[in-house]
Amino acid sequence: MARTKHLARTKHFALVCLAVGMIAASAAGWGQTPVQLKFSRVVDLTLPVESNMAGIPGFKIYDDNPSQVSIIAAMTEAQKNMLQGEGMTMGKEVEINGRSMISILHIMTHNGTHIDAPRHMMEKGFPVDQVPLGQVAKEGVLISFPNKGANSSISVKDIVDSGVTLGPDRIPVVHTGWTEKMWGKPEFWSQMPYLEPGVGAYMASKGVPALAMDVFPEKPLWRGVKVEPGEVWQGNHLALMDKGIPLIQFVTNLSQIGSGKFVLVALPLKMKGADGSPARVVALVE
Repeated sequence: MARTKHLARTKHFALVCLAVGMIAASAAGWGQTPVQLKFSRVVDLTLPVESNMAGIPGFKIYDDNPSQVSIIAAMTEAQKNMLQGEGMTMGKEVEINGRSMISILHIMTHNGTHIDAPRHMMEKGFPVDQVPLGQVAKEGVLISFPNKGANSSISVKDIVDSGVTLGPDRIPVVHTGWTEKMWGKPEFWSQMPYLEPGVGAYMASKGVPALAMDVFPEKPLWRGVKVEPGEVWQGNHLALMDKGIPLIQFVTNLSQIGSGKFVLVALPLKMKGADGSPARVVALVE
């Protein structure tokens, strides 16, 4: 009897050791070290998704594919009228079903706050559902340019002169305040600040995990900024995406982060095979 109990205890101990070993091996394989996350505020850095969001002027693909958040079912006529009063877009036919409200979403993957995956600009780049989430959920650092306003640009020298240390452990966030102040106004696109050529290559050389911004990542051709002879218009995109670095575009409310440490979380929809995705982006501020 004693021998049977001893064997049972030995077998139980062996199983526990095996389980712990498997968990430890898995953790090592994941390449992640558990951390204690402390934050006092959550700042929403995302533009609202709504019908008829303004796309890049002069790009036919935006004109032909306007964003829509449309109601296709409502519980009652009273609810339908309430939604219309809020300015919501109604579908061609709204079913009054007595049970639930239902809406549909139609949006280009590059409108509003969104993430570009390498597939966006590279024929064999990986899609947005394969973006490593560890690259877009990481400590962030603001690179602030409060004096960069309408029709301005941000150069490699500007980035260097900011004194912000760049590397694989933090997501740089280019902050001018433009999207926060100008989204929804005609000037948003017509006077858009932008990243000068070479910024993408410089960021890639520093091994940043991702790059976030509240300006356009290339020269705004639609407002007359010309590409120089031999220059590739989408050069910043290509330099980053060649290294598997996603772009997080048109974040807002960056002024609300303040000077404290923060974690940037930018999660795309898991759209199989897609080139990019709308994203909900937040800052977890200590």
